[in-house]
Amino acid sequence: MTTISIQIPDDILGNFKNIEEIQRTVYEDFIIEQRQNGNISLGRAAELLGIKYTEFFDLLGKKGLSYINASEGELDESYRAFKEAMRNNN
Repeated sequence: MTTISIQIPDDILGNFKNIEEIQRTVYEDFIIEQRQNGNISLGRAAELLGIKYTEFFDLLGKKGLSYINASEGELDESYRAFKEAMRNNN
């Protein structure tokens, strides 16, 4: 894995609790951008973030984003995951 450094203005650092929160936010946004551009799949994005497939959808929703640019196969997998989650909740 490659490590990079970025400079962030001090006046916006107050919005974050610590360096780890900043790193996580920047990493999430980078992974989401890669997904939205079609460079990685939904499953790979979730894997890179260390979260479940369905949790990735929640993350997109919290950020006001959609996963509709998914491939047909990814939409099928999403539907299967949704149906399974619904069965597990009943």
